[in-house]
Amino acid sequence: MLNRSESKLPAAQTALNAGLTLALFVAVLFVVAGGLFFMKTTSSAPLAEQIKTLFALDSLQAWWYVTRAAGLMGYLLIWLSVVWGLVVSSKIFDPWLERMFTFDFHEHLSLLAIGFVALHVVVLLVDQFQPFTLEQILFPFISTYRPIWVGIGIITFYVTLLVTLTFYLRPRLSARAFRVIHYLSFLAYLGAGLHGLFAGTDSPLMAVELVYLFTFLSVVFLTVYWLIVLMARRREEEEKELQAALEKIRDRQKKRQKTGPRTSQA
Repeated sequence: MLNRSESKLPAAQTALNAGLTLALFVAVLFVVAGGLFFMKTTSSAPLAEQIKTLFALDSLQAWWYVTRAAGLMGYLLIWLSVVWGLVVSSKIFDPWLERMFTFDFHEHLSLLAIGFVALHVVVLLVDQFQPFTLEQILFPFISTYRPIWVGIGIITFYVTLLVTLTFYLRPRLSARAFRVIHYLSFLAYLGAGLHGLFAGTDSPLMAVELVYLFTFLSVVFLTVYWLIVLMARRREEEEKELQAALEKIRDRQKKRQKTGPRTSQA
C-alpha cells in the first residue's frame, strides 16, 4: 500500500534503525523467555521464589495471562499497521507529517507486531495451563486446542513476516510484486482477528468484543476510502494521458498545416 521510494531516508540508515529496533526487542524477548524458563526450572532458589511471589508467578495461569496479553497486543499492532498503511497511502497525513516519518513508523509497527506475536508464542512453550509443543506452534492445524483457529493464527504470523520482509527486499522487487505482497497485510489482519475471536479466551468479554468491532469497522471504512482515492487517482492519470495524446495530435496537425502549402507549391 505504501511505496518505499517515497521515503527520503537512505535505505541503509532505515535498515539500520529497523535492525536495531528488532535486535532490542529480540534481546528483551530472550530475557523474558530466559526468566520464565529460570522460574520454571529453579523453584528451589530463594531469589526465584521471591520473584515468583512478587509477580504471582507461582500461579498456574500466570503464563496464560502473559500470552493472552501479548497476543491481544500483537493483534492491535497488526491492525494499527494496516490502518497506518491505508491512511498514509491515502495521503491523509501529508499536510502534517513527513513521508519519511510515516513510512518508517509503518515499518516499525510491523516489527513490533512480530515481536509481540513472538512473545505470545514463546510463552506458550513454557506455559503449564495450556501447554503447546514446538511442532504445534510451528505447523498449523495440528494443535489439540482449537486446531483450525490456532492454525489460522500460525499462518497469519508467517504472512506478517513475509509482508515485513518486503520493506527490506524492496530494491530487488518490482513495484507490482511489492504491492501484491503488501496487499497480503489485509489477509494477515483478517487472520489475526479470526484467531483472536475463536481461539482467544478473552473473546466473550464485552470490552474485547468492542475492540474487535471497532478495529474491524475502522479497517473497512479506511479500505473503502483508500479504494475511492485510488480510483480517483487512476481517473486523473487517464485524463492526463488522454490530454497528452490530444496535444500530440494537435501538434501533428499544426505541422501538417504548415508543410501543406509548401508541398502544393512544389
